[in-house]
Amino acid sequence: MKRVFAVLLISFLFYSCSIPVFKKNNLYSDNIMYSCIGDFDGDSRVDSIYLIKEDDTVKIVYKSKRTTKTQEIKINTNNFYCNVEDINDDRCDDFIINSIENNVENIYIFTFKDAIKEILSPSIIHKQINFIKTGSIYTVSCGEYEKQVKSSEDLTLKLIYSATEYTEYGKAIITEGVLVNKNNQPQYTISIIYKINSLGKLNFIDIKCHPGEM
Repeated sequence: MKRVFAVLLISFLFYSCSIPVFKKNNLYSDNIMYSCIGDFDGDSRVDSIYLIKEDDTVKIVYKSKRTTKTQEIKINTNNFYCNVEDINDDRCDDFIINSIENNVENIYIFTFKDAIKEILSPSIIHKQINFIKTGSIYTVSCGEYEKQVKSSEDLTLKLIYSATEYTEYGKAIITEGVLVNKNNQPQYTISIIYKINSLGKLNFIDIKCHPGEM
């Protein structure tokens, strides 16, 4: 009798923990790659987020008590990890994806208050970084911060890593890159530290630079 009860209990737990299939807004899919919960809209109720792959398309599905929203995204689904964190201190959880693409660890951050909004991605951070050569002087700048190095070699800035971290400035995002010569040898390491405010704007805190590779 005890053995039968144990089997029934295990079956019940397995059924209870299974991931539901959505049938709303014409979404029919069981190709769920990742799921998580959090309060993404700030109403103190639990919401759900799912990453769904359909053929070559990856979608974020946001499901609250009131609505279900979907949006297509572009990430490398062969090597990624996710987490939930209030990255911009607006009392709403944000959804963070780190994906390895062409040996670069990229970061994507999404908010869900009024719509699914991408507030950080490789293209967004690239647009914020200025890299200028004037003679033998190379300048890397973001917002009001800049660093200069002098080199007789031709250098190129390559970003290699972005992630959320706890820094001397508190919770922040770090994007690291290297200045490489024509032989792809790192000559300087660049660390760009910034936060995201409640409006989704990047607020830069510091740029650090030192010779050599990380």
